[in-house]
Amino acid sequence: MSLSRKIAAEVDDLVKIHAPPLCVTAEEGPHKIALPVSLATAVGVECEGFDFTVADRAEMSLDDLKAWGGRVASRLTYLMEPLSVLEADPIGGEVILRSQSPTPRDGRRSYYEAHLRKTGVLKFDRVSYDEATRKRRTVSCKFTNEVLERLVDDLVATAP
Repeated sequence: MSLSRKIAAEVDDLVKIHAPPLCVTAEEGPHKIALPVSLATAVGVECEGFDFTVADRAEMSLDDLKAWGGRVASRLTYLMEPLSVLEADPIGGEVILRSQSPTPRDGRRSYYEAHLRKTGVLKFDRVSYDEATRKRRTVSCKFTNEVLERLVDDLVATAP
């Protein structure tokens, strides 16, 4: 069973038992996803971002991270806002992707942000920037079940 089908089955189980918020995980080969679900329905999920991990790898070089970021950005074109590589930190060993065009709404700009770390972890979040207070905070990501499965499949396909 693929990683996307495993996480979909975990979410389906939450829906069936009307479970309270919890973190569901799934592993397939060297890939693992941890999805902190706050709401699961027959149509979709609301989660507090997620972590996708590629295990059994030596630390990745900055060039490897940039290449991974480029593959992720070119593949995840169906998200509300397409991603692009924003910055590469050679000292921290991290590449950051962010929505190309944040969504403005009610004095806030919301966008996706992904941190690819040299340890093989991709941390994916939704961020809201309040223009009045000039502060940013993470907010829930909302995905239909179909988009969540496709997203996981695409992360596996682009993984180094």
